[in-house]
Amino acid sequence: MSKNKYALLLRMDPSYWPCWEQKLLPESDKKVWFKTGRRRPEDIHPGIPVIVLGTKGLGVVAFGKTSTSIKHVPDPDWEEVDNQYQEECKKPENRVCVEIRRVQVPLSELRAQPLVANLHTARETTTWLSSEQHHTLMDLISTHKT
Repeated sequence: MSKNKYALLLRMDPSYWPCWEQKLLPESDKKVWFKTGRRRPEDIHPGIPVIVLGTKGLGVVAFGKTSTSIKHVPDPDWEEVDNQYQEECKKPENRVCVEIRRVQVPLSELRAQPLVANLHTARETTTWLSSEQHHTLMDLISTHKT
């Protein structure tokens, strides 16, 4: 894997999955499926580091690693999302399962770091992070672990 494709940044909209906070516990890993957008299936495999960025100003909400390659499947948790999103979640799409652990790094702290300051403005569901970006985010995460 190149240093520019070292880790994945996955975006999670809290209104899309309202129960995320109850399911992601700081002391344990949880398996969650994320859409991979336009990422090439052959590039994603188990063991890739992952950072989860909560949209709507939440900042970093979780970290972990991929536990599968990309699979064309419905979201297995579709019944848990708000009714308005269930039909969309039932549709098979390219998704990857990740084992993640909750953390809270405020968006203001990301913005203060030049290497990751603009990550929250990207529109892609899944974005590649360089090794330097990943290490910067993990340094921020390490100061917020409980």
